[in-house]
Amino acid sequence: MAGICLALIGSGCGSRLSHGTIVAAGQQLVAGSASGASQASGQGGSKSGTSAGGTAGLGATGTGSSGSSGGSGGSGAAGGTSSAANASAGATAAKAGTATGSTINLGNVGTYSGLIGAIFSGAQQTLQAWAAYVNAHGGLNGHPVHIFSEDDGGDPSTNQTEVQQEVTQDHVIAFVGNLEPLTASASVSYLQQQNIPVIGGDSASAQWWQSPMLFPQASYIGGESNQSVRSDVAAGDTKMGVLYCIEDPTCTLGYSELIQQGDAKTDGADPVYSASFSITQPDFTAQCLAAQQAGATVIYFAGDGDSLVRLARDCSAQGYKPLYDADSIGVTAAVQADSLLNGLFSTQSNFPWVDSYTPAQATYQAAMKTYAPSLAGSATTAAEWASGMLAVAADQYLGATPTSAEFLQGLWSIKNNDLGGLAPPLTFNAHALPTPSQCYFQMILQNGQFSDPNHGTYKCM
Repeated sequence: MAGICLALIGSGCGSRLSHGTIVAAGQQLVAGSASGASQASGQGGSKSGTSAGGTAGLGATGTGSSGSSGGSGGSGAAGGTSSAANASAGATAAKAGTATGSTINLGNVGTYSGLIGAIFSGAQQTLQAWAAYVNAHGGLNGHPVHIFSEDDGGDPSTNQTEVQQEVTQDHVIAFVGNLEPLTASASVSYLQQQNIPVIGGDSASAQWWQSPMLFPQASYIGGESNQSVRSDVAAGDTKMGVLYCIEDPTCTLGYSELIQQGDAKTDGADPVYSASFSITQPDFTAQCLAAQQAGATVIYFAGDGDSLVRLARDCSAQGYKPLYDADSIGVTAAVQADSLLNGLFSTQSNFPWVDSYTPAQATYQAAMKTYAPSLAGSATTAAEWASGMLAVAADQYLGATPTSAEFLQGLWSIKNNDLGGLAPPLTFNAHALPTPSQCYFQMILQNGQFSDPNHGTYKCM
């Protein structure tokens, strides 16, 4: 597994911006942001609803640390720009002021119960922490924020009802951090009719890049598995098994691309075994034996963290200990605590929640310690925080009585912005679909601790 770390750190393609370019870009954007509206300091807000504003923080000057520049990687595509530059590029400059404007109502609808709900544990608490932090720092362009959060239980009809109620009864002007991989399609037509944006969320289906009202804060889900495979191959692990859950479209998408479309072979791997599973499945002995017999030395796992722990347990009982490569949603505190998963590698579509290499990442760490000290970090908490900071990056046009149209104007102004290292480079387009970002963060589990071999940067395919 050490080979993976070296390969990832050493790999790279494309260019990085110079310090001078970063500073110039930051100054230009800060000046443009200041002309758009009054300056309010802060970050995002959540269900508890106080004020939100500013953005990912404290590193708005564009200086950044040497580890904050977003690298490139994979197979020779253009690389990511630096986190410091992008911190400025999305109005990430810290804003000073007091939230004295009218309250902004934001909505949140997610699947927080049932089978899929377990994957998104900690989402609502993270939104609470985001709200508290932002409201302590000036609000969204001077406006305090209140978030209405609902659980759709994985039911499309419930999702549609709750979204419409939050619009018509709670008067929300945007949604933030919606985690609804099975239910988003139920309400997307309504949101398009009403011109109400969804700012970040699970980003776990291709639909996130197929609607002008959806603004994903994460990497394009279609390339995540490819980035993982390329890293495995670089480390010499080419005999691959693929296990994917049947409940979440994210899981089946990875299988479809790697096996059915042949991406694993294109990336240099030899897929010797693949099988589906249910996240309710208590035992993986049959899959372990089949993968072992097929000669798989690495298992790409697309599923939840608890299932991954059961898989490692059952494979170990058979004397089979492959390298594990987990989809981002499978990386949880339960995974971190399992010694059988030592060496686990994972590609992340938002910043690794253990990172504090950039000022924006350090702000996340400090805010969570202050407002949600008992909450374990995960891909879910990173996604929710980044979603909130995307809302902050889009706040510069919010006027005296904020509207959805003003939020859309701010979102459409976002170009090649990585929120100070919280996200891959994000680009949105007026009255059109978002531009998919195929840049990804990476994590490795060693001796019970996750770390980021790329020190806060992303790699681009």
